[in-house]
Amino acid sequence: MTDALTAVASVVFDGPCAALPDMLDARERRAACQRQLLAEAGGAESLLSITLSIPGPHKTSAVLERVFDELVAQVDAALADVAVRNRTRLGGVSGPELLMLVALPARELKLRMVNIEQTHPLGRLADLDVLERTGDTLSSVQRTELGFEPRRCLICGEEAKACARSRAHTVSEMQERIAQIISQGGCI
Repeated sequence: MTDALTAVASVVFDGPCAALPDMLDARERRAACQRQLLAEAGGAESLLSITLSIPGPHKTSAVLERVFDELVAQVDAALADVAVRNRTRLGGVSGPELLMLVALPARELKLRMVNIEQTHPLGRLADLDVLERTGDTLSSVQRTELGFEPRRCLICGEEAKACARSRAHTVSEMQERIAQIISQGGCI
């Protein structure tokens, strides 16, 4: 890592550490909130869950909050023509989160979110998950269902999930690349 990139990474990841129990609690809290919101959803509404894809123990900082806010602004712009009935902000040491009930069919909403992920300079750091309720079942619309490739690893370009499962790259390598993306995206 160059000295300049090391300095940038130290600012990006200058936040509290999230331990495994924090992450598990956040996942449970998010899932409960998602179930509640989808139970309240009208027939034409889908649920959008916005989080950041940040590996390692530092999930929030002033810089990561700015990145999140920039991505939320992009989502808001992409949804300017539709009703958003509920916005529930969550967060803490596990990172910022926003849940939105959106008056769009799930597949159309996912198409708009994939566009942000693929075209915005910070889009690769966003997890823009779209959920829908079918009876009593919650399901997530996957990129591949819409004809898109799975998300690619920030480091090597292979399938991101495969690299994450095998821990192909160190947290330090990932943080360096994320700091570079954020720097290039103008949030530092």
